[in-house]
Amino acid sequence: MPITWVVKLGGSLADSDTLPFWLDALADANLVIVPGGGPFADQVRSAQQRWSFGDEAAHAMALLAMGQYGLMLSGLCPKLGIASDVPALRTSTESGRSTIWLPGLSLMNDPGIPASWEVTSDSLAAWLAGRLNAANLLLVKSVAIFSDDTSYGGLVAQGLVDAAFERFSAKAAFAVWLGHRQDHPRVRAGLREPSHVFTRVNRSAG
Repeated sequence: MPITWVVKLGGSLADSDTLPFWLDALADANLVIVPGGGPFADQVRSAQQRWSFGDEAAHAMALLAMGQYGLMLSGLCPKLGIASDVPALRTSTESGRSTIWLPGLSLMNDPGIPASWEVTSDSLAAWLAGRLNAANLLLVKSVAIFSDDTSYGGLVAQGLVDAAFERFSAKAAFAVWLGHRQDHPRVRAGLREPSHVFTRVNRSAG
């Protein structure tokens, strides 16, 4: 069964009352959820600032932070499956339920994923969407778009996605959409007709 949607739930939703509603709406949609880093990644940043260890260690810790947030999402919504690699994600979604991706340290060995804060869960969601041959990638944010420029470059400039996101997404086959955390009452409709609910991300000029 093809995977139509990969949905990245931003770590900022960890402090939002809308989080349980998002999980409930997504649970039976046969999609893959990518967790952000949330407060767990914030702790990694704080520790690196305090102790000045390298980005390679911080990158590994940030991957584990995404896993911690993913386990929290699973605890909040036990209907969701969990899996850590592409074959397991495919198997889990074939059951008809949605599955949370728990990225592992094996990603440290992927030469296409730099150990840098320029690569956050946004870019990793795009990387995964490509590996799954998904049709759509939805990034759920807590910050609204404050510009008419919805190109990859424009979103990077606004701080809505990480600096590496365009490289992971611009030539991909999947469509990229932005959603806001307050969109949760219309999630199911948006998964059917995304242009009615979500904002399409356009390729940068040139």
